Amino acid sequence: METTLNTFSIMFVCTGNMCRSPMAERLAWSLLARRLGPDVARFRVFSAGTGTRNGRAMTPEAAAVTSAYGADPNGFLSSELTPGHVAAADLVLTATRAHRSDVVTVDPVALRRSFTLTEFARTSSAVLASTPPTDLPFDPVERSRALVAAAARRRGTVRPSRPDEDDIPDPIGRPMEVYQSTGAVIAQAVDATISALVGVGVRH
Repeated sequence: METTLNTFSIMFVCTGNMCRSPMAERLAWSLLARRLGPDVARFRVFSAGTGTRNGRAMTPEAAAVTSAYGADPNGFLSSELTPGHVAAADLVLTATRAHRSDVVTVDPVALRRSFTLTEFARTSSAVLASTPPTDLPFDPVERSRALVAAAARRRGTVRPSRPDEDDIPDPIGRPMEVYQSTGAVIAQAVDATISALVGVGVRH
């Protein structure tokens, strides 16, 4: 897999690639499609797991939460994280700090484009708050690249209230209420992330 300058790839990472990262993947794609229209073809969104095997379905609970947010969970199958996945991603968003470390262990060069999901949402929102809109490219791919670079420069300057706020707990095997709580955190972070990357408007 190779990236090109006129496309942008986002990878979400968790452990089993059956709950957190699939929910984030499908929610992100749904938001991108709604906001970009035909330009969504220039984006790729995928996910992988650090401790899984290929071909596992999303858990029914995760699928139900994904549907509740208006995204399509159908047809999802898990993928084991590989160096090729990391190399193909322009932005890697992980469920926890440990997953972020796993990604960087696979490919140390990926450090500047790897964040936890909540870390990137928080940092990119701060970048937007301090950057005049006219300073950001209008083209969504160019804007996304600029935001990732700016977030890398701001890494660690916009801290959470507690370090563990950058870890989204694994809901697998837990009651539906835990999935819903996890889904709410993911949905909020994904919305902030996509808004930062491509803007809040709808393109035609």
